[in-house]
Amino acid sequence: MNWQYVSRKEYGYFEFAWRQYHAFYTTRKGQDFLIETTKPIFLKQIHSAAIIDVDSQKERRGDGLTSTRENALGVKVADCLPVYLFSQKRITVIHCGWRGIIAGIAKNAMKIMGGFKYVLGASIGPCCYEVQEDVAGLFEQNYKDALLMRKAKNYLDLKSAVIKDLGAERMLGSLNLCTKCHPDLFYSHRRGDAQRNYALLNRDMIDAGQRAG
Repeated sequence: MNWQYVSRKEYGYFEFAWRQYHAFYTTRKGQDFLIETTKPIFLKQIHSAAIIDVDSQKERRGDGLTSTRENALGVKVADCLPVYLFSQKRITVIHCGWRGIIAGIAKNAMKIMGGFKYVLGASIGPCCYEVQEDVAGLFEQNYKDALLMRKAKNYLDLKSAVIKDLGAERMLGSLNLCTKCHPDLFYSHRRGDAQRNYALLNRDMIDAGQRAG
């Protein structure tokens, strides 16, 4: 079970389907098509640990969205890690940069979800994510396995840190592609791109390609 690449002449995206859940990660190729098809709810992201319940809150500032209804939820990512979580009654998607991880966004999602499974999207990998000493110091105590040292430089593995928070036993899959290493597929802030990728999650949704006919 893993991510599948769906490609047509005018668009391409990655999809992870499990039971009634569909997680999507856009590429540079026709991402507007997928957004128009799913019509997701977005929010103003602020690199925080805040997760907004769209069923009961009008606030749209934070770095995660959750719902028990058949809403499509979405976050924008450039190099940060999107995490898709689903339980029997609830779906949640969160945007995990180093600030959000340290602030506890993955732990907050776990509290909201109760029993759940999750999937990781693409992000900048430890191959490319160099961080300074101050950031490395924040991870050293609780996420030591997420830090790598090469040629006296610190590199951070966002996925390792999130897996530590959420538990490897709950993870169903990971889109193991580095956003910076794949300019053919993804936008990357570290590479200088101004555009963003989109991580979308829905329950009971027809495959976007089928819906398009």
